[in-house]
Amino acid sequence: MEYYFYTRHRNTPEAWPSIGVPHPLTREFQDAISICGHLEREDDGWKLHGAALPDHKADDFWPTAHKVHAAWHRRQHEDAKDFTALVDQFNDDSNPTWAKLAKSTRLNYRRSGEMIKAAWAFDLPSELTAVDAQQAIDALADTPATANQFRAYLSRLMAWGVPRGFSATNPVQFTDKIPGGEPWTPWPDWAFDVLFEHAPFNMLMPAISALFTGQRQTDVLGMERPKLGEGVIAVTAQKTKTTVWVPIHSSYRPWLQRAEAMYAAANEARVAADKPAIVSKALHLGVKGHPYKAADGFRTEWQKMMDTPPFQRFREERIVFHGLRKNAVINLLEVGCTEAEVGSITNMSPKMVQHYGKDVSKRRLAVNAMKRLEENWDSVAPRFLEQEQNANWKPATRIGNRWAKSYREK
Repeated sequence: MEYYFYTRHRNTPEAWPSIGVPHPLTREFQDAISICGHLEREDDGWKLHGAALPDHKADDFWPTAHKVHAAWHRRQHEDAKDFTALVDQFNDDSNPTWAKLAKSTRLNYRRSGEMIKAAWAFDLPSELTAVDAQQAIDALADTPATANQFRAYLSRLMAWGVPRGFSATNPVQFTDKIPGGEPWTPWPDWAFDVLFEHAPFNMLMPAISALFTGQRQTDVLGMERPKLGEGVIAVTAQKTKTTVWVPIHSSYRPWLQRAEAMYAAANEARVAADKPAIVSKALHLGVKGHPYKAADGFRTEWQKMMDTPPFQRFREERIVFHGLRKNAVINLLEVGCTEAEVGSITNMSPKMVQHYGKDVSKRRLAVNAMKRLEENWDSVAPRFLEQEQNANWKPATRIGNRWAKSYREK
């Protein structure tokens, strides 16, 4: 086995003790040499960027050195005000803005942050233009959802950096989204038919809850079984940390009762088999009767179901769980609910309700417009239409002659 060491002032009276370093062909070697270049010898101890280090033979020497060096790098980035510093500071758990984001959002934002650091590591946010940002977004156009998520992160990042001296403006707000970035569409009737025929109850029940409450998948999985006689079900959004109380629809209540009955029956079976009962308030339980510890557990089961032959059309037409949220919004708008009323149930902002229900709004406006036209037609109808309607029309040749004659007379 070969060993490698770093020795400053080697073969001189001022030589330092030799410090073991990784193999020269590894990435760790470059990091170690960078750290060694900043080391200071003070009496019999070591200092790095002013911080004391353990003895170089101690197990915690390198971990401590890496931690101190990384902190020093962060300080250098803060002074430089580059994209690496901006991303590192924004994506920090001590940043309240970052900490308030949902776990899934932080996960996706981290990916976007890594892309930004890889592309613009030491470029200055203050020099970013709308053209630069749009080019980066367009480069991801093959996957619209990824491109639009990158855009959302970059915009939030730049906006956060403005009052912190990274940039004077947020040019990303002037960029365009990539069309087709929303893979979810409302579920058509055939999708419900397939789900009801082939899905087990532990997959079916969360979908039913999403349809009647309009909540995100993560928030649906966090719902608790309502107590007997309760008329509402409380839902707390992980993304916004707000709680809404959704009145229980009469067609939803039988599903809740069925879930309660299945929970009780499963526990009776466990006790009969000398197994401990599962004590949980969770409404939605996994295939083994336990509540989901995280949404990923449900998503894994859901995806396995989607990969089976009966759900092939789901895959082909990109029917996803989140589309049920859109179904809920559309249903509420279709029956005449206001945007504020829809938002109070689905935990959406008025802007998001408008976004989800834009097609409904267009249809409703078109229906209302045509209704008004019907009611007031006599006041705007052109006279020639009345004359044509009263004419004694003959076969098709006659129609052609009438128009041909009119054209020649002009």
